[in-house]
Amino acid sequence: MDMQLITSNSKIDIEHHFKVSAGPGAGKTKFLINHIKNVLHNSKRLGRNRKIACITYTNIGVETILKRLGDETDHVEVSTIHSFLFAHIVKPYLYLISDKYDINVMKVDSPYEHIVSKGYFSRTDLGMKNVKEQELKRIFWFIDGELCKLHIKGRKSDHHNRLLKYKGFFWEKGIIHYEDVLSFAWEILNKFPDTCRIIRSKFPYFFIDEFQDTNPVQTEIIKLIASKEVIAGVIGDKAQSIYEFQGADVKQFNDFMLPGIISYKIEDNHRSSEKIIELLNAIRKDLVQKSPQKKSGDLPVILIGKPLQALKHAQELVSGGSVTTLSYSNLMANSVRNNLEENGGQKWLPIDETYIDSNNDRRKIFISIIKAIEYARLSHYKEAVKELSRHLKMTDNYNGQKTSLIVIKTMLNDYQEYCNDSLWILYEKVLALGYFQLTKIRESRNGKPPSDTENYYKNTLYSNISLHVKIAEDNSLHRTIHKAKGSEFDNVLVIVKGKDGYKYNEERDLGFLLNPDIHGNEDHRVYYVASSRAVQNLFICVPEISEVAIKKLEDICLIKKL
Repeated sequence: MDMQLITSNSKIDIEHHFKVSAGPGAGKTKFLINHIKNVLHNSKRLGRNRKIACITYTNIGVETILKRLGDETDHVEVSTIHSFLFAHIVKPYLYLISDKYDINVMKVDSPYEHIVSKGYFSRTDLGMKNVKEQELKRIFWFIDGELCKLHIKGRKSDHHNRLLKYKGFFWEKGIIHYEDVLSFAWEILNKFPDTCRIIRSKFPYFFIDEFQDTNPVQTEIIKLIASKEVIAGVIGDKAQSIYEFQGADVKQFNDFMLPGIISYKIEDNHRSSEKIIELLNAIRKDLVQKSPQKKSGDLPVILIGKPLQALKHAQELVSGGSVTTLSYSNLMANSVRNNLEENGGQKWLPIDETYIDSNNDRRKIFISIIKAIEYARLSHYKEAVKELSRHLKMTDNYNGQKTSLIVIKTMLNDYQEYCNDSLWILYEKVLALGYFQLTKIRESRNGKPPSDTENYYKNTLYSNISLHVKIAEDNSLHRTIHKAKGSEFDNVLVIVKGKDGYKYNEERDLGFLLNPDIHGNEDHRVYYVASSRAVQNLFICVPEISEVAIKKLEDICLIKKL
């Protein structure tokens, strides 16, 4: 189907399904805001109790849209897909399928990130023996005819019934995960048509931003809702599909169709300078962007050296201005934020999988304490209190929230006393507080060798283990590329390293510039997204570079060895 060329200021028919393809900096959010306002001012289908549903991928995206809408939010509900489905479908109608899945509905309060439980895993049947614990983090639902089934991404074996048993241990306690929200919502809407009619009556318009990040279950939910009475619109860019590890599938955007849908595209890039756009156009060939304002700027610069070295040099080049670093891994982002050089041989693993303590209750408490400290350092106090209060529920009349704030304040005030020292210093401080019910670590006496737990606490630096804390919403200057999605920064340093602990390999890791495959290689799309966040200056840090690569890139980059 041919696509009509539009700009971010264009007005389109408000009573037709639409799909807008637009690259980075195209003004997708501006177009969406303008379209919502057009619907608000001209639609005859909105009333006192009927709203536009506006779905975006992250909480930051939600905040951005709400801010730009200003006062015109009375008839617009802006939320993430999980928040929307939980609030309007799963929470009110979960009782319809609770018996089927043995879900304790009375205990369900909100969805949670799936953190693998070793205890629950050990209680599954013998058929799960060939499944590794880390694979359980890649559990996804897929639609199979009239059923929604569980599978492990990358595995062909049918583990549905066994995975149901594993999940069931969470559900009976009222814990449902984000991926469960999608499946339960689809099943409720599909099996109980009255619920779908209620959603349609509430929301005659359904607009989804960042649709390239959707997964098959989300797509089927949108198609089901939009099959009658509802006008649906999706906006996205297939070259910015970077959430495959969470079940996203770029085909969902490419193949999305509804009866009478009209397709549009935007070729403008209002964000970046012409020199940065030239680099972006060299990475992808399907969409050639241009700068309507013809923004001038310097060539992107490849800096050869260590990340902190490159950051210091980039700051000097922008006259002391702020430089945002974007890294593929959480480990690298956390290292730069804490002014530490990353151990190149380390593989990223979440703290839940790296923390060692023979006492599981104590282990859980200290993981939560370290998470809460690191969340609070980035001003995510709500998440910090939520993480800590579950261990302190009986310590005050506020389900542990008041005590959690006291602990967090104390730990932040004393941060310099333990942040560069062993975990044992933190352990002693926590014991002295007296708020937690902790089994003490038995210290070795009379020359006896220390236990593995004692050895771990006394020989593991807090600064090393805190690098493994994953930050859900990161607004800091030093973040992962995935956390920068939808944002823009004047000056960007993209840190290119070997992925997953592997040694840097130029052909693989700098391939997004040397031999780009934007459609077939998600890593190339990730670095494309990172490079496209820059407004004025783009720096790319690599540990080394060959003469062949220098020759190939000299027309679109300056190259400097530090």
